[in-house]
Amino acid sequence: SVSAVLPAGGIGERLGGATPKQFCAVQGRPLVSYAVRAMERISWISDIIVVVSPENIETMKTIIEKYGHKRVTVVEAGITRHRSIFNGLKVFAENEFSSRLLQKPEVVIIHDAVRPFVEEDIVSKVVMAAKEHGAAGAIRPLVSTVIASAADGCLDHSLERARYRASEMPQAFLFDIIYEAYQQCTDYDLDYGTECLHLALKYCKTNAKLVEGTADLWKVTYKRDLYAAESIIKDNLSQQVCVITNVNETHAQIGFLLPESLKSQIKVEAISISLSKNDGHLQNIFSGQCYNFVCVN
Repeated sequence: SVSAVLPAGGIGERLGGATPKQFCAVQGRPLVSYAVRAMERISWISDIIVVVSPENIETMKTIIEKYGHKRVTVVEAGITRHRSIFNGLKVFAENEFSSRLLQKPEVVIIHDAVRPFVEEDIVSKVVMAAKEHGAAGAIRPLVSTVIASAADGCLDHSLERARYRASEMPQAFLFDIIYEAYQQCTDYDLDYGTECLHLALKYCKTNAKLVEGTADLWKVTYKRDLYAAESIIKDNLSQQVCVITNVNETHAQIGFLLPESLKSQIKVEAISISLSKNDGHLQNIFSGQCYNFVCVN
């Protein structure tokens, strides 16, 4: 079994403005909703934990209801990124942050709520690598050379760029390994650390497998990233088809074959619902901003 934890408790200092970046609207929809949907579309992910600051819990619940997100549990964030992720993991092992324990997964994915474009292929590769090695994470080549400055503000040395990689998300871990690592963490690590893979290595001697990621794993950090995200989402939506069928066996079979034949050319989301009985669900689909619809009747 596989579950996902999405830390979304940050305040977005580098973005500026009063709204944290994960709640900024892109094409009229909050950024965090895209990240949740990316995980939600992967049928083998059992539970999605979204960790948000206390003042944004009701906002997140409203987003879940408005966009019809399923399998999502909202958890209160800590004061730092690592404390927030730890809170998300505790939902599977302790009753502190949830009224009921969720089923503990074999593998847990950790993914940023402001990386909306992750695809199932890279998630699957990272999960399979974590199952074999205990921990795994996506990486990308460095696009800039990293330099170190001396105390006087002058160049001290630079790193050989070819030897280093940028650590990205998603990352995945055997649940017992990453949970044990967080249980053993010092307060310093919880307050100042940023790299989950390092915690698995430091406290559980688990050397993570690094998986070459794709160019679309980038993180929305600055305002220019929001504009870029909007452009990408517009392009993706214009190529997307939602196939709606009745639950009638014949209709459902056609609804299955049609996406299979289209998916090599276009992004297809197949949804089998009874139009006469689930008008509310249909409205959720419309609010999801799929631009093109095929109704099999």
